[in-house]
Amino acid sequence: MVSPSSRRRAVKHIIGEGLGSAAQACRAIGLARSSLYRASQASEERREMQTQIIDLSQQHPRYGYRRVTALLRRGGKRVNAKRVQRVRRRERLQVRKKQRRMKRVGISTGQRQRAEHRNEVWSWDIVHDQTEMGSPFRILTLIDEYTKQSLATHVAWSIRAVDAITVIEAAIHRYGLPEHLRSDNGPEFIAYLSEIGWPITTSKPSTSSQGRRGSSPSSRASMTSCAMNV
Repeated sequence: MVSPSSRRRAVKHIIGEGLGSAAQACRAIGLARSSLYRASQASEERREMQTQIIDLSQQHPRYGYRRVTALLRRGGKRVNAKRVQRVRRRERLQVRKKQRRMKRVGISTGQRQRAEHRNEVWSWDIVHDQTEMGSPFRILTLIDEYTKQSLATHVAWSIRAVDAITVIEAAIHRYGLPEHLRSDNGPEFIAYLSEIGWPITTSKPSTSSQGRRGSSPSSRASMTSCAMNV
């Protein structure tokens, strides 16, 4: 949150929620009070262009900023693509990339392990998000499938296999060694686990008959389970 407009929105949110006065909010966010009360200097033409960008983006939610720019230019408007991108980013109208579903390689070699007690099955997954400025980052989450306790949360711009192992090993030192570790991530993580001596088995997808205790919030069409050496 570095742009003045983002800081102004944050200050107004703090004031609206009753969390502090204008002076306190501006001091905490690092925004000059004069900037908070300063009237917008945008021209009528600029405001009209922003309105058209927002309207087109809402009419075509799967269009990116380049296609929206092309539509505007086709209508006779002279607009820069970067300007369209800034407006869409400020209004949170960016299009999220569709993730390809990974196909499981090989044949399933075992049944899905159902957690019956604490530290029997841990699940970890990597989720993706982006900042207000559009910079992508990743979040590694680790939970105990039986207790649903969050064991670790690691946020970084990129997460390599060695980073994931470091987070998992730190959780092991804190909570003890699990009997099984489940993940649905790519082959590079599986290969790394094999190199450090954790045998890998594949498991079938979960079914509704397994109940809530046997399901993981990161369950997908196929999963891999890492049976750890005790």
